[in-house]
Amino acid sequence: MFFFLPYKNSGNAGPTGLCLLDSADQPCTAWNTLHIYPGRQRLESFDTPAGRLFLLGDPVWEDRNTLVQRIWASGKTGPLDESHLYEHARGHYYWFLLQANGIQIGNSFGAIFPVYYHTGDGAVLVSSSSFYLAEQTHAETLERRNLLERLLFNYPLFGSTWWQGIRLLQAHRHLKVDHTGAREEGRFAISDYFGSGQQSSRQRLNQLTRLFEEEARLFLPDAPFGISYTGGFDGRTLVATALHAGRDNFLTYSFGRPGASDLRFPEAQARARGIPYVPILLDEKYLEGPALESALAFMKLTEYNGNYGRPHYHYAARQLSGMVDYILTGNFGSELFRALHQPGVMMTECLIGVFGAGNEAWKDTLVQTAENWAPGLFRQELDALIADLEDYLNPMKTWEPNHRFYQFVFQEIFRKYFGPELVMQSHYLNNRTPFLTLRLFRELNETIWSGVHSRLFEKMKNKRLKGQMFYAAYLQRTDRQLYRQQTSKGYSPADVLEPWRLPLLFGRVLRQKLIRKEEADSNSVETFLDRHRRALAPQRVGGATHPNDIAALLRQAAGPGDLERKICGYSIAAGWEAAGTVTQFNTTGI
Repeated sequence: MFFFLPYKNSGNAGPTGLCLLDSADQPCTAWNTLHIYPGRQRLESFDTPAGRLFLLGDPVWEDRNTLVQRIWASGKTGPLDESHLYEHARGHYYWFLLQANGIQIGNSFGAIFPVYYHTGDGAVLVSSSSFYLAEQTHAETLERRNLLERLLFNYPLFGSTWWQGIRLLQAHRHLKVDHTGAREEGRFAISDYFGSGQQSSRQRLNQLTRLFEEEARLFLPDAPFGISYTGGFDGRTLVATALHAGRDNFLTYSFGRPGASDLRFPEAQARARGIPYVPILLDEKYLEGPALESALAFMKLTEYNGNYGRPHYHYAARQLSGMVDYILTGNFGSELFRALHQPGVMMTECLIGVFGAGNEAWKDTLVQTAENWAPGLFRQELDALIADLEDYLNPMKTWEPNHRFYQFVFQEIFRKYFGPELVMQSHYLNNRTPFLTLRLFRELNETIWSGVHSRLFEKMKNKRLKGQMFYAAYLQRTDRQLYRQQTSKGYSPADVLEPWRLPLLFGRVLRQKLIRKEEADSNSVETFLDRHRRALAPQRVGGATHPNDIAALLRQAAGPGDLERKICGYSIAAGWEAAGTVTQFNTTGI
């Protein structure tokens, strides 16, 4: 899936044209023309009161024939309302509104698929690919601020990219392009949907489970599909949805080292239910064969916004694409129902400091961390970063700490951490994520089971279990067998929901913690990195396009350290090198 719009700013530009490409390699030479290559996705078109609407990707709806009426309520002729679009066109996609005097470009709820743009010399260039824009603009100057943010937080904040002059569209905004240029517009505010967090009755819990089933059923395709089924709660909830809907056109899958709990539990439980199950083994054959190729492909297909810790996602997507065109995954489920509670690749100590300190000590932490790497190297970029973070946090001064953090989660973390994974998968199939819908988000946040209303970075296990009550109630109503079956956490959903089983629950949690150690390296990531470190380690980050101090810093970042540091260091160095040689970057397959 790929799109590119070259737009000349002139008074007589006229309406924007549309060109469907036969391949991703076809040149996009016509100005004021939206060039689209659907790839494994589809392009849908609608006549609306405001112009011609196109959806590119995998949109999901209740009724295609009434979609426009739902988005433009009561036939209003005003501009597209993002909140109506997000509520009635679920899933992951780009949207384009072609009008007589220009075009509007945006993406779906969560902004998972990125929109990049460049302005200058009387023209606007917009694309789904930042590397394609860099090629078209002959981008040469790399963005040091973007590099600093990746080193501090593992991914960039806000709208910077690898290059100066190429920007990422803000989440839940759209880009309006006409003869006056390009500007970001939109009034959707995720905080408007944070809710009260007060409702806690069993009746309300049951209503929430029925609402989720209504939403999730819309994501079940008519064509054969796969469901990610691991040892936890998210996957079995989706399996229960498909079974309760009477579907028999799906398979289940999971990946891991032989013997890992995420293989053992679903394999045994799927067999007991007569459900097809496909294990994706991350064994010696995988490590010696496709693992390195998959790691390099994952990075390239994500435009180096992913990391070397997830080669198995590429390997799985390529394997599954020979069996199905759609997969359903539990992405975003855990983040909706429980408080994020520990640092890792998703959120570094530096990021936790920004939102969790309760004071301004985070500024000193950022400065000290950067100075420890390379004294004085990022002084200007640090000042600008701190000022932008202050501007970001100031309007939320009176908010609860968790609300401030979840504003960032939904605006930035979802698309920066999960986004690359889904972008990569879109080259092979469609990943449908039923937990990420505006309707569910709004209703969940009225209840106590929402992660938005949990204490920030909650450490106490018993309080974090609160978020699992939804899953348990859902499984109790839809599939009693899955409700009773044990999870890889050592307990069953029934243990969470039924009060008389609480002693059993706490006993099993304690047993899991003290006796049953979680298997190490269950996805073979550490073994992969150790085995292929020479092929992944930065070797060419010096050279004419890179100042020696940055080259030295990148080698240091990928030097001795823990697994997370190595993964991030290797990944950032690879991206910086690729961005610096962009004119030679091959976009075949985008």
